[in-house]
Amino acid sequence: MRGHEIADDLSSHFVLFSCEGAAEGVVVDKLVSENALKIAKDRIVQDPIYFKPYTRLRKPEEIAQRFFGTSYTANGSSGLLLARIIDSRAPRFILPRRWVDSCVVENFYTRPEIEMLVIHAENAYEDWLRCSRKNRQLRPSEFCKGELKLHDIKSASYLAEYWTIESLTKAIRAYDAHRQRASGELSLGDLLA
Repeated sequence: MRGHEIADDLSSHFVLFSCEGAAEGVVVDKLVSENALKIAKDRIVQDPIYFKPYTRLRKPEEIAQRFFGTSYTANGSSGLLLARIIDSRAPRFILPRRWVDSCVVENFYTRPEIEMLVIHAENAYEDWLRCSRKNRQLRPSEFCKGELKLHDIKSASYLAEYWTIESLTKAIRAYDAHRQRASGELSLGDLLA
């Protein structure tokens, strides 16, 4: 089972989160600060420039340059696991050749957008389905702004205040219960303790 494999990998590696946007960063920051992940805090790699438990870097070369000069095999670790928090099946992520064997890369999807968590937190999933059936181009962030009147939905400071650990973990679990995933696809729920 993929769930057991990822749990083993998360517990046996240092983990570097690469977050696609500010909202994903807020989610990771909240989950880390509240010890809500399967990963011990001392195994989460901090961004050495911004002192956050994630990086906003997304290009393989930039991530390698900033993070791969350190050994991640201390204290019984099997190395580094790069956990990419992304909303789409973007083009393949290819590490520089010299780092391919020293880093495991896993994608955790928040399709179609991270704002699906807010839709679940607001108990508006059925409304979202109704509106998105009428307008196939409707994005979750637009729904949050228009229907839920959450105009600052893209603001990191707003989201940091919006989420409590209880509402966030509940929304992640609700999202996982409703979404359809491809075989072997990982989501934020696979990170929760």
